[in-house]
Amino acid sequence: MENRNGFCVSFEVTKSVGVTEAQMALVQLDRLKEEGFEPESVGADKGYHQGPFVEGCRELSIKPHVATVEGRKTVGLDRRTIGGEGYRLSQTIRKRIEEIFGWMKTVGGIRKSRFRGVERTDAACKFVVAALNLLRLAKMICQQTPKVVRA
Repeated sequence: MENRNGFCVSFEVTKSVGVTEAQMALVQLDRLKEEGFEPESVGADKGYHQGPFVEGCRELSIKPHVATVEGRKTVGLDRRTIGGEGYRLSQTIRKRIEEIFGWMKTVGGIRKSRFRGVERTDAACKFVVAALNLLRLAKMICQQTPKVVRA
């Protein structure tokens, strides 16, 4: 999700065994860079507070704004990263990702998949995410368009 408007920029359904969320996130960040996006930071929850994810973000020149686990030290995640205003903002905004999942489950009908197989489920979810992005885009355009007063 990008922070300004809440658009979902990358979504992928994978098998539940074999690839962790943190590994998949690094793959998605790498793909975004290949596609021309230039993410400066990535906000994540405590599940991403691990060395390989933080190292992978650093290799991609992306600041890892990861929620910290008390008592766990991770190389590359220190006060310089977690002490700034950008980190606090990322941690506040990252919770908005749950709005996307909530909308997909309630309005998009993805609470329980009707499809068999990862490929079909992935396609259905991407369709729902595209619909959500179009709705958000329409709302943005309506808010920016000045109202014409006719006399």
